[in-house]
Amino acid sequence: MSFRLSENIKPTNYDLFFEVDLKKFMFSGNETIDLRITKPESKIILHSSELKITKVKIIREKEELKPKIKFDKENELLILNFSKKIEGDCSLHIEFTGQLNDMLLGFYRSKYTAGKKEKYMATTQFEAPYARRAFPCFDEPDYKATFDITLKFDKGLTAISNMPAIEENKEGTKKVVKFDKSPKMSTYLLYFAVGEFDFVEDKLDNVKIRVYSTPGKGDQCRFALDLTKKFLDYFQDYSGIKYPLPKLDMIALPDFAAGAMENWGAITYREVYLLYDPKMTSVPVKKRIAMIIAHELWHQWSGNLVTMKWWNDLWLNESFATFMAYKCVDHFFPEWKIWEDFIRTETDHAFSEDSLKNTHAIEVVVKDVHQIEEIFDAISYSKGGSILRMIETYLGQEEFRKGVSDYLDKYRYENASSEDLWDCLSEASKKPIEDIAMSWINQAGHPVVEVERKGDNLIFTQKRFAFNLENEKELWMIPLVIKSESGEIIDLFDKKRKEIEFKNDGWFKINHCQSGFYAVKYKKEDIRQFKDLISKKIINPEDRWGLQNDLFALCLNGDIGLDEYFNFIKYYENEDSYIVLSSIYSSLRTAHFIFSKEEFWNDIWPEFKVISKKTFEKNLNRLGWLPTKNESQQDSLLRDLSIRYLAFTEDSKVLKEAEEKFNNYIKKKGKIHPDIKSAIFVIAAANGNEKVYKNMKKLYSKTKSPEEKRIIMASLGQFRNESILKKVLDFSLTDKVRKQDLIFLLSSVAANPYSRNILLPWFKKNWKKIESYKKSGKIFIHIVEDLIGAYVTKDKEAELKKFFRQHPVKYKFTLDRSFERLERRINLLEKNKTILAKYFKNA
Repeated sequence: MSFRLSENIKPTNYDLFFEVDLKKFMFSGNETIDLRITKPESKIILHSSELKITKVKIIREKEELKPKIKFDKENELLILNFSKKIEGDCSLHIEFTGQLNDMLLGFYRSKYTAGKKEKYMATTQFEAPYARRAFPCFDEPDYKATFDITLKFDKGLTAISNMPAIEENKEGTKKVVKFDKSPKMSTYLLYFAVGEFDFVEDKLDNVKIRVYSTPGKGDQCRFALDLTKKFLDYFQDYSGIKYPLPKLDMIALPDFAAGAMENWGAITYREVYLLYDPKMTSVPVKKRIAMIIAHELWHQWSGNLVTMKWWNDLWLNESFATFMAYKCVDHFFPEWKIWEDFIRTETDHAFSEDSLKNTHAIEVVVKDVHQIEEIFDAISYSKGGSILRMIETYLGQEEFRKGVSDYLDKYRYENASSEDLWDCLSEASKKPIEDIAMSWINQAGHPVVEVERKGDNLIFTQKRFAFNLENEKELWMIPLVIKSESGEIIDLFDKKRKEIEFKNDGWFKINHCQSGFYAVKYKKEDIRQFKDLISKKIINPEDRWGLQNDLFALCLNGDIGLDEYFNFIKYYENEDSYIVLSSIYSSLRTAHFIFSKEEFWNDIWPEFKVISKKTFEKNLNRLGWLPTKNESQQDSLLRDLSIRYLAFTEDSKVLKEAEEKFNNYIKKKGKIHPDIKSAIFVIAAANGNEKVYKNMKKLYSKTKSPEEKRIIMASLGQFRNESILKKVLDFSLTDKVRKQDLIFLLSSVAANPYSRNILLPWFKKNWKKIESYKKSGKIFIHIVEDLIGAYVTKDKEAELKKFFRQHPVKYKFTLDRSFERLERRINLLEKNKTILAKYFKNA
């Protein structure tokens, strides 16, 4: 386990000064940390990384002591040894210098264009362990303190921090801005930036709200401003606690590794997730903007006002914000059917991650800083959110809200743990929630519930749902919701086996509305009961989604053959729900990804590609290629999906129409509606040549739209010509591609079966350049996952393992998970070769 800081030494306030040089990309700083030392100590240890320390002294009752300085680079520690022991209140003064890095972490630089000139801003990203890259500090969440920030910079620029500016002075060509003292908070929530900004503003009660962008993009901030005002008011009402700061800034950054970051009072975003252009922004991105704003705003309470004690409880921050964002957005936009999105994205993504042996519990043991980077994943965000949804359903909405409000009030400005939340929820609901919650929070994985009808009973058994797992002993307390013709049955399933009386000859569906976080396996004879329920849409879209999704997951884990899934989805010929059809499309694309380079695939491809074609044809014929006035979001999404699927099946009409739309757009003879632009560009690339590639590259260099740039990047990886794909990979490492965007290009190439001959050799050739991303944290993790995720054979598995033995990386958990996914793909391939050949021969 890595070093943890002394509990006897706690900071109470940081007085920080930074002088920022955006020409040399350097900063110099000094700080005075007020300390409270409860037991005599001759050694003070704090975090510091990539900083040059120039001066250190401590002052205690007018006595000044200078320490011997030692660095522990592995654990990123600054160790100060004093000649005598110190106790009580004292002030630690440190002077230091550092570089504005380009790794998008710590104190870094971000490039933007103003007019035709390239310029830079300085900005920060301190979550998880990166405040130490900007100033020496006690960089753990339960070492909360107040902060006084002063920044010195070129006078033509503007500065932003967590609190409002209270003093501004000019010193020659420089400006010095002092900000008001922050509330007590963790280091990872601190923020400051220097640059040129446009903004729009409004007020909610006495809170000033601003949305910032780089120059020239102020008009694109108004949608976010409107949402921020609405959502902030909603969360004040829900929590029963007024937003505690005098201002709230929302800042769109050109370079940003994450989607957004909840710095208290100064929330940062990727431009594409904050700026809205009605002529360019698609429906999915518009929804994503709303979801991310809501997510970050809830953090102002859960995460900022009340903070986890240590990173093992990261889920208290992220799962809560994930769940509450959906509640908030659904309140204002019920027509968006956002809870269907929750199931399609959060629940499904979490199921995928959590069905691995190498998953982790929601509340996870974190031993070192590298593990922190690896747990910002679907378990900490999406699974945790799914469990909170399940708990709220069990407790009731009002009891859940009261428990949450009590929790936030009781621990405001302090740190809390999972147990503290369960205590408040139990008190508010008068239900023993802790026992149920702990079975889901503290153990890895999730169950599959197997059900069988016998006479007048339903017999249930449960076991852990994971690929190739042996000797599983886990047991969950599962809130069962059973839907039947006669109503609902609700029960708690807390044993390995349970019988429930069911004197009913009609149908039954387990996990009604997909409210529970578990898979269901039916007996073959019971699966037939769903034919009319699905084809006549008697059961709701969530349940229609869950039935086929669970079945495909059983295929992935090797429990059943793919033929069973293909037979089952024939029931969906009349389907028109986006949530359901997007899942079917994803499953069929997964099968194609795994099998498409096998020799037998050419023989079965003509039959495979018509499996669900009529369903998507019906929907596209109904919807057409252009939206109608007041069209629902569901129809807009379904149009895009239908175009993608039909292009995937090589439908000649769709390919021709997409090609014409792309060519007219490139020649400026026509526009493409933003909701289908991504599909058109992907189709153009997948069926395109060198000329199409050059046109896309040219448009990429010219467009000012972050969303259009992302669309082009996702498309560039879909060419089928290996020489073009090599050019795409080379392009990804040039300065034309922002570091934040590298993963979009690599992910697209890796998801393309036509890249398999060139991807690993390219990685080997360019590994030194790729290794430079190691300091980028999550970006590098994605790079490793994409490389391993591109392959499906035992030969490549051996070659990849050899490569990582020769080029070791520190992210062991990422490697273990990635190789387990590869093993699962290999197993699916080997198990189903004969099954599929036989199935399509008889089709």
